[in-house]
Amino acid sequence: MITDAQLAQYEEQGAVTIDSPFTTEQLDRAEAAWDRLRDNGGAPYEDPDYIEVIQHPYFEEVAKKLLRADAVHLWWGLAPHERAPASAPYDDPREQWARGCHVDIQATLEDFEATPRRMRAELWFWLNDVPAHRGAMRILPGSHRSIMAHWSRVLRPEHKAELPRVHGLRPAPVPATAAAFPEYIPDLGERPYLECEPVPAVARRGQILVLCSAGLHSAWQNEDIVPRKAMGTSWIAAGVSGGLPKNQRDALMDFFPRLRRQLRPDRAHIVPDHFDWLFESDYDPRWPETFPPSHP
Repeated sequence: MITDAQLAQYEEQGAVTIDSPFTTEQLDRAEAAWDRLRDNGGAPYEDPDYIEVIQHPYFEEVAKKLLRADAVHLWWGLAPHERAPASAPYDDPREQWARGCHVDIQATLEDFEATPRRMRAELWFWLNDVPAHRGAMRILPGSHRSIMAHWSRVLRPEHKAELPRVHGLRPAPVPATAAAFPEYIPDLGERPYLECEPVPAVARRGQILVLCSAGLHSAWQNEDIVPRKAMGTSWIAAGVSGGLPKNQRDALMDFFPRLRRQLRPDRAHIVPDHFDWLFESDYDPRWPETFPPSHP
């Protein structure tokens, strides 16, 4: 289980890596399922070894503690996630951070501090070791709190009512091709975000990265010869609503019933049988209070 000290680190820094109870045999089966799905493109909810991981009670119990909730269910996550080896020469770390840093979730600090927490709990389960050079995700510790406090200050009440939502945002300069343009995250600390040094989220096989993606983080090039292998799930407290862009919402509404049918009867409750909690939140219309002051 996640400890009080680990919970405190999550709240302060926005990320913490914890151990899991999975045995070597269980990890071997899960990794073999990951390999099959990556190689044949099959549906994850049809692989029994993959399902066995998803329905393990450990994830649900961790999510309950993270979300301060008596009951939780899946929000998203099932497909294998790969960070494949890149080819040399590798990009400069500053370039990778400047190009890739972003947030996935938009929420206020009040959402994060509520009971139950109005946020999604994101659990990245590593099926092989994640040293820094194997595409370990980069995270800017503590950025989640200052960014959510910013949304608390600037968002209109009617927009705060539409949170939390999956809504990718990044610091300036935001390319005009970005889904959220011209919405952006202003620099809120002593140094511009793009000049900050992110921290690699290293882990051992079988550990779990607990992430708050309301803070800045980035994918990273894999300079190893083997892929980084992950199973990602995210959870939400029962009775809390969350938003997804239309394409993601449609995809979830398609595969959740298929997944629920594959779960054991005593674990079926982790996939809701309705979608009253899930609302559509696209990138249009834009929210003017999130525009740069210079934007016309």
